[in-house]
Amino acid sequence: MVAKAKLRPHGLRRRMTRVLSNFAPLFLYACVGCGPVWYIDPEFGERQAAQTGKPLLLYFKVWDSSQHRNMRLEVFDNSAVKSELTGTVNVEVEFGLFPEFCKRFGVQRPQVCVMATPQGKRVGTPIYVNPVPAPEQFLEWLKRAKAEAKPSESTSAPATPQK
Repeated sequence: MVAKAKLRPHGLRRRMTRVLSNFAPLFLYACVGCGPVWYIDPEFGERQAAQTGKPLLLYFKVWDSSQHRNMRLEVFDNSAVKSELTGTVNVEVEFGLFPEFCKRFGVQRPQVCVMATPQGKRVGTPIYVNPVPAPEQFLEWLKRAKAEAKPSESTSAPATPQK
């Protein structure tokens, strides 16, 4: 005779709680209204920008620097900046891990934000965030750079033949 296995619901609950707690940050950031999404893979970010037609914001950073922490706390968490960043594809590029992106976008040192068109072409002047700019200063740069990076109506529409 085969003995029935005892179900231990409290063990299952603990395991599910542990598993779900590991994924809780992902669920939190996926919620609507939680602010802009930041990607860490620049190639994926480029594909997203091309698919959505949104400008691409690349933030070249050093992971463990105090400037990066201050930029996140003082600028990117500002409500006006957050609402403006929802209209872009945002990518945090680790400066030391992606030298080809640094070279392609003309970035020679970390703590720089660069705006690009959805096709991946750099536009405007990058903003250096060392020292960390005031949120108002960053917001002004962001709006100006987004305006330059958005495709114009005349270039995106196909030309009609004249008769």
